[in-house]
Amino acid sequence: MKKIITILVVSMILLTTGLKVYAADTATKIGYIDLQKILLQSDEGKQAKVALEKQFASRKKELNQKKQELEDMQKSLETQSSMLSRDALVQKQGEFVKKRDAFLKLVQEYDKELQEQDGELTKKILLQLQDIITKIGKDGNYTVILEKSQGGILYAPENEDLTDKVMKLFNQETGKQSKTND
Repeated sequence: MKKIITILVVSMILLTTGLKVYAADTATKIGYIDLQKILLQSDEGKQAKVALEKQFASRKKELNQKKQELEDMQKSLETQSSMLSRDALVQKQGEFVKKRDAFLKLVQEYDKELQEQDGELTKKILLQLQDIITKIGKDGNYTVILEKSQGGILYAPENEDLTDKVMKLFNQETGKQSKTND
């Protein structure tokens, strides 16, 4: 009986010691990044934003012109409404509504195209970031790296924020790539 109790005690000690060693080996290390910050402040993100603005500048100018035409047309209708016959007023209002609807449709088309272009550029950047994040995760022995806004992080210590580290490596990597492409 003493042997059984001794074996059980020794087994319990070894088991709990082993669990502590195992728990120490599998310590959870969690980091996080702010992708939105990287997309807006990294060199590649800034270049993508400038490229989009450049690409859509002429369209923005066209939309502003059409908007001004609509505003002028509306003012003209308001001032002429008392002088025009009922049929002429209805005709002018119909023309205004057609122009306004065409303008709104054009705005929607441009917005959709802008969102698609932005999505493609964002996807390209995210693909490039994936390798950098994986490298930092492996080198830093992180169990998981979360995205700050999408991950639902309500609190985390700032020393676990890897955003600046990821952005620095990303800027270095994309800087090297652009130099080799030149």
